[in-house]
Amino acid sequence: MGLAMVVLVQGACVGDQAPVTGSGGTSASGGRTGGTASGGISGGTGGSGAGTGGSGPGALGNSSGGQSGTASGGSIGTGGSPTGSGGTTAGSGGGPSASGGAGTSSGGQAGTTNGSEGMGGRSLGNGGGPAAGGRGGAGATGAGGAAGVAGTAGAAGIGGPSLCAGSKYLVCEDFEATAVGGVPTGWTKHGDATVQADQAARGSHALKIGAAASGERRIYADAAKLGSGHWGRVFYKVQVPAAKPPSGNVIHSTLVAFQGNGPKNGNSEYRVVDTVEDSNGKHQFLWNVQPSSVGEFGKGSSYDWTYDGNWHCAEWHVDGPTQSYHFYVDGKEVTQIALDNGAGNYSGTDIPSAFSQAHIGWNNYQSASPGFVAWMDEIAMDATRIGCGN
Repeated sequence: MGLAMVVLVQGACVGDQAPVTGSGGTSASGGRTGGTASGGISGGTGGSGAGTGGSGPGALGNSSGGQSGTASGGSIGTGGSPTGSGGTTAGSGGGPSASGGAGTSSGGQAGTTNGSEGMGGRSLGNGGGPAAGGRGGAGATGAGGAAGVAGTAGAAGIGGPSLCAGSKYLVCEDFEATAVGGVPTGWTKHGDATVQADQAARGSHALKIGAAASGERRIYADAAKLGSGHWGRVFYKVQVPAAKPPSGNVIHSTLVAFQGNGPKNGNSEYRVVDTVEDSNGKHQFLWNVQPSSVGEFGKGSSYDWTYDGNWHCAEWHVDGPTQSYHFYVDGKEVTQIALDNGAGNYSGTDIPSAFSQAHIGWNNYQSASPGFVAWMDEIAMDATRIGCGN
């Protein structure tokens, strides 16, 4: 419905007025087992028929493993054979009673991220006569390198396959199973909003919003499963050049909203990913509520963003019991529009105990000819924060 002039932010009213990190770092692979261990040789000299056996235990095999793995993968540890081997048979003394030295061995140290497997020291006794020498112990396997530190969530977690498959979120819609031109099962179409394969944040399909001067191009779904509060996440992209209003005017657009009955104002639309663009092409984000019975209200940020043709990650948290709302873009909270009223204080929030519908897509309330074209992907909602990298 039409927008009323309320809550000015830098000269813009909430209703009618008027970022991107790199891809998530993966953990470095653990180092393989430690490097080569060379066993000592325990040699005994042979003698006469009763000669003594090879001298005692073979010297311990030295081993050099790679150092602990780092996030970028350590240098390759020096390795020998893939596994440590025991010493070979020690030489015998001259007489039948002579005993060869028993070889001992130690395993390689911890390997680097890509180090080869350490082998145990080998002990070779040079004995004399026929008595059998002891065998060296098996080399210990080198310990793996430590896991690398994860990188920051990058390009807002964009790229690669969809991560919805197998997820346990209350809602996770990636559009991958929906045919081009259709809408996902469980959603209904309102205006020009269909699944297409020309752009996607992940996978190959996304919801595409067709151009229109104004009005909604959205899909709706039942939101009862979300309960009294939830976290949400959506990736969105706006085609450039994007529509801009004439000088002195604004365009108010809603991307994600929920329907519900507020404790004070009854049936209302709660706009959790909402923008107002000014005639300079800069836009704000805002919390905006449009009741059926009274004028809209909300809270807006400064005009610090633009529609830039890139994928972005928007997150929200809305909670009825605490009457609170928080919004994040590309992982960073927009604190200017945070609300923490506390239980029973409905002023400026009026969040219901449960939502009945979810509305995803685009709805601009002022003319924006020829219209915004946008895409949305990987819509997820759950009881805990999902983030941009999941």
